[in-house]
Amino acid sequence: MQEGIYIVFDNYLQNRMSFEEKKNLETQFQKDIDLREKFELYKQANLFLETKFSKDTQFFKENLSQVSEKYFSNVSEKKIKKTKIIPLTSKWFAIAATIVVVVSFWIFNQSGIPKYEEYNNHQKIHLTERSSENTTLKLAEKAFNDKNFQQAIIEFEANNIESLDTEERLYYAVSLIETEQYQKSEAILLAIKEGNSIFKEDAIWYLGLMALKQKKYDESIKYLKLITDNSERFDTAQTLLNDLD
Repeated sequence: MQEGIYIVFDNYLQNRMSFEEKKNLETQFQKDIDLREKFELYKQANLFLETKFSKDTQFFKENLSQVSEKYFSNVSEKKIKKTKIIPLTSKWFAIAATIVVVVSFWIFNQSGIPKYEEYNNHQKIHLTERSSENTTLKLAEKAFNDKNFQQAIIEFEANNIESLDTEERLYYAVSLIETEQYQKSEAILLAIKEGNSIFKEDAIWYLGLMALKQKKYDESIKYLKLITDNSERFDTAQTLLNDLD
């Protein structure tokens, strides 16, 4: 299960997204049939819980792992004929699907494993203070600060990427992480990491976060341990390291 996407779905359903974030997700639904189907299943699961369990929903969630264990145990003990086909519209399929989705989501949230979304609180950037005439950088800055990372990428790439300064390339790489373009981001961040700019440890931090987002926990730990106590990222990196160990 891709638990992270269910966090996004929940934020959408609970109206915890900005206008741009909602618009971007809805655009993805139009382009990605599989993503849309996952969302519909998650939405139906939530609706099922609300309508079927009402005030007992929280109790149900708290005991869901026991419910699912009993359900699947009972199923395994029964002899089901191979010729028997259960329609996808069956209420029992809906219940099973609900259990699978919500159990996965609930267990993930209780597991104590840190999530990328807990640490990607990017500060607002100010790229155009020194280059007020660069229109595309102004647009990239605004898009990034609005968390419209796909648009930020478009504006960054409207420039010659090689002409971007180190800070601008750093936040171009962050935008690539947010849109899951990991290889392109890694190449940029590694180049900054090997340099001697003031953004060296920021690049290391984002390499660690990118690994965390991909659930490459050992790789994330490797990068986080490179952050020195001279960096403003040090305390946060130590907190994340403690959670990962």
